Amino acid sequence: MKISTKNLAISASYAALYVALVVALGPFSYGPLQIRVAGALLAIVPLLGITGVLGHTLGVFVANLFSTLGPIDLLNTIPSLAMAFVVYYLYKLTQNEYTIIGTCTAYSIVLSITVGTMLSSVSSLPLLPTIVYVFAGNFIASVLIGWPLFKLLKKTEALQRWVGTYEKKDQILKT
Repeated sequence: MKISTKNLAISASYAALYVALVVALGPFSYGPLQIRVAGALLAIVPLLGITGVLGHTLGVFVANLFSTLGPIDLLNTIPSLAMAFVVYYLYKLTQNEYTIIGTCTAYSIVLSITVGTMLSSVSSLPLLPTIVYVFAGNFIASVLIGWPLFKLLKKTEALQRWVGTYEKKDQILKT
């Protein structure tokens, strides 16, 4: 797969925004009671394509370098990559906007299990409540904030214009 300079810049911009939101909102971004607002960006991954998957993965990796858990939190980059790809790919297959809700919910479930298990073992917290707390925060960010963000950006086509994937409707008809 060849990555263009433009796609590399888009991935880096996404990752930088993700990291900036996580670090700036640090107390809310780490721990069992977290609402990682940057998680809302997951919902726009399908609008960016594989470039968004790469940006999301890089953003999670760099943001987790600042984690209060230390280097062990870097392991959560793996399920984040896998689930970001699922969010992108299932939307690409279905072109159904409601797929975003389902896949972001699935992302929240998977990450709540991996992050919750890690937090429970490292911090001696009770497993099930920790998983539930992480799920709630992840769901709030990726679905309750992310879904409206996706809808807004898709409707206005602002993101597509910015990244250069926008085509005017008359141009499509002429070709």
